[in-house]
Amino acid sequence: MPAGAMFGSVNVLVVDAFPRRGAGVGHGPAIVEEAIATLEAASHTLTHRVLADGPFERFMSANERAAYHEAEPLITPETRSDAAAIKAADGVLFCYPTVLFTTPALLKGWMERVLVPGVAFVFDEAGRVRAGMTNVRRLGVITTSPHSALSTARRRDAGRRTTIRNLRLSCHPRCRTTFVSLDPHGPSFGKVRTALGRW
Repeated sequence: MPAGAMFGSVNVLVVDAFPRRGAGVGHGPAIVEEAIATLEAASHTLTHRVLADGPFERFMSANERAAYHEAEPLITPETRSDAAAIKAADGVLFCYPTVLFTTPALLKGWMERVLVPGVAFVFDEAGRVRAGMTNVRRLGVITTSPHSALSTARRRDAGRRTTIRNLRLSCHPRCRTTFVSLDPHGPSFGKVRTALGRW
């Protein structure tokens, strides 16, 4: 096990929103492969969800929007399957290309469908919002971004805010976070190995 690993062997859900074809593919698939190889080398158990060309549309359907606040908001097989994967995970790793300073539409659509009431958060008897993913003790992001650190900061780092800062509130109180931003034209796989080697 790599030095610094926190919890021994853990169950990690890898949510992969990198494109698989077309001009925007770039190094995305290779970055995800490196992340998976690093986690597997530490004997972690992985569930790899590839969103590109999959069953998820970019936007919620009218039926899904109507069901969002109902007793059962998970109305499709894929959302039920991925919600179960979230509930079984000790760690969640999002892999995606940063688009206009934030997450791509495909990943946003997945979050809207899967991280619904009863999954990402729950309500107590007084109607107060409580964390729903307290099983998740590691939350991470591997992203590629064409933007400079200064320009990202000026845009309030929307991608990190969506995937790390906001979602951490739904996780275990001691959830540790990892955020790695790579140059899309020449990513450093060493950064991926170093960051995930601590999981």
